[in-house]
Amino acid sequence: MGAPIFKIRDIVREHGIQYRSSCYELYADMNRRFNQVLAEHSCTVEVYSIDESFFRLPVLANGLGDVEAAHRVIEAVQRATGLPIRIGLGPTRTLSKVANALAKASEKVWRGVVDLHDVELRQRMFAEWPVGEVWGIARAMTERLRPLGVRTTADLTALPPEVARDVGTVVLERLVRELNGVECTDFEPEPAPSKATAVTRCFGEPVHDLDALREAMVRRAVRAAEKIRGQGLAATRLIAFAHGSRFKPNAPSASRVGRLSPATNDPRVIATMAGRMTDAMYEAGGVYTKCGVMLEGLEPLSAHQADLFAVPDPRSPALLAAMDGLNSRFGRNTLRLGSEGFGQKVYDTKRAFKSPSWTTRIDQVPVAR
Repeated sequence: MGAPIFKIRDIVREHGIQYRSSCYELYADMNRRFNQVLAEHSCTVEVYSIDESFFRLPVLANGLGDVEAAHRVIEAVQRATGLPIRIGLGPTRTLSKVANALAKASEKVWRGVVDLHDVELRQRMFAEWPVGEVWGIARAMTERLRPLGVRTTADLTALPPEVARDVGTVVLERLVRELNGVECTDFEPEPAPSKATAVTRCFGEPVHDLDALREAMVRRAVRAAEKIRGQGLAATRLIAFAHGSRFKPNAPSASRVGRLSPATNDPRVIATMAGRMTDAMYEAGGVYTKCGVMLEGLEPLSAHQADLFAVPDPRSPALLAAMDGLNSRFGRNTLRLGSEGFGQKVYDTKRAFKSPSWTTRIDQVPVAR
């Protein structure tokens, strides 16, 4: 269970506990390094989340036993990144996820690797593994399965496919089949293009005036544009919202939707629309605690339909490339729009105890003494 730091300050002080705010830049870079190591050992790597990936083992094994090959990967990742990882092996994604969970739960027994290719081992493990711990089985589904006598993973694997479909649609049926060793999902080494992206943040302090709210919204719009530009995408629709605390009666809450035609990832266009939306939704006297921007209807920039009557600025691609290049080399916000404002603002999320960006910022690289 988590708790706000201000509620446990005495405990923190008494035990000398170190606490840190999230550093997403560090997490993303370590994720990139981690997957680079996996790619050196396997031809097929699928990045599943910020801290998890799937990969094909046969290409990797090179004559080694599966478990020994997996231990080699653990050693390589530890050597290259310092990250402690666990590996679950199985003929399907779902089985590899269960194996990974077992490896984490019983580190001393398995030494970081669990292989569920063995049917007898699966049956023994499944008899003790709660169904609610299976990847894809949420609390609501656990309750729906209970009247059927399904309490362990072994019970779930014994469920007839047609019953699984009735209880949880084709998704549960596939999960049951995968637990029984039948692969139902293909690998996706190349992630599917995003259909939408969002940038939302709570404010460090409540915001009252329009100028501050507009600046905060514009900053989020620029960041959203940067994200889709990095994927080679353009947006056709923009949604902006702002609201106050949900615990306060009569707190302001509003949103606006706008069409981007032609599709674009230009921060100047997107920020201008976001700023106008903010002006339209602002309530004088309102106290705002959060705002955000969502870009939808994403499509490849190379495939979007141009506006017949618009005159494109031939300098825009070069300008945006230069902007992205400078910000990538010297740090985000080195070059920014004037409408974003400058310096630290009250609406910036408080990250006073953020972990340093050890691996991406030269001024924060740890110094050996």
